[in-house]
Amino acid sequence: MERKGTYIAYDASGISDSVNSNQHTFRQLSEWQRSQPDGFCFVNMQGIQFSTEHKDFLDSTMKSYMLKEMASADNMLVVASPVVNTESPILNWQISRGVNRFHLPVVIAYYGQEAVSEESVRKYWVWLPEKLRKYISRQSWCRMAHIPLTKDKLRRAINFYSASQQRYPWDTMTIF
Repeated sequence: MERKGTYIAYDASGISDSVNSNQHTFRQLSEWQRSQPDGFCFVNMQGIQFSTEHKDFLDSTMKSYMLKEMASADNMLVVASPVVNTESPILNWQISRGVNRFHLPVVIAYYGQEAVSEESVRKYWVWLPEKLRKYISRQSWCRMAHIPLTKDKLRRAINFYSASQQRYPWDTMTIF
């Protein structure tokens, strides 16, 4: 199977509140993909949309869908923001499977930031899902790139880091 596109790890808890969730961010990503299909290819955008509308989407059918989409992805995107449920079992499960099973490079995009540094990663540590914090703390073989969530930086990062082309961030703290 050819790998192409970016898998977005998300909390699929059926949250329809656009203020206290990343729903507005997913709508923006969807718009970027619609307006620049050559620059953005998110493989699971339909699943994100469906899961925000249906609370009962967290079953084995959903996990099978997620695994299928991860298998076709070339990298993984995690949006870090103050509204992320960092302890979400499904979000942390996706990160674990993407990294351990499919060896996807992880791009962590920090919402509302214009630049990212090692200092800002420490400052926004609480925004990171617990699985990412664990990988960073243990300096595991998981490779992550930290970027601000801007259209240009995201497009460049997801089009550069690639499991199929074996282009990975240097370590868990690569600033892109």
